[in-house]
Amino acid sequence: MNRKEAIQAVVKEIGTSPIVSANGYISRDLYETHDRKENFYMIGSMGLASSIALGVAIKNPKIKVYVFDGDGNILMNLGSLTTIGLLQPKNLIHIIFDNGLHESTGGQPTNTKKIELKNEQTKYKPAQNYFFNES
Repeated sequence: MNRKEAIQAVVKEIGTSPIVSANGYISRDLYETHDRKENFYMIGSMGLASSIALGVAIKNPKIKVYVFDGDGNILMNLGSLTTIGLLQPKNLIHIIFDNGLHESTGGQPTNTKKIELKNEQTKYKPAQNYFFNES
């Protein structure tokens, strides 16, 4: 299953909850497969989707907020994981799609072949995290 297929499968389970999607192909895939008013497409600020989704989740504690992140994006802002881990919002669901590449900027490799994001993120005990590894 590739990233676009994974996004399609996840979106079917989400319903009308808001999705904050990271810049690059994740936002493009979400737009192509399931564009809707509840989506926020993070364009131009690599790594900040998790921070934006955290703010939305804190402000709206009665609704589930999803963030679709990429390995390259989350590596640009690992500090957000410590804040999410500290606050532990029960309504924030963080989904990371890891293909081992900065795909939309030319396919440069990320460091996830040497550093497993799943292991790093669980150190901070965020509420709900899911990983999709395409590589």
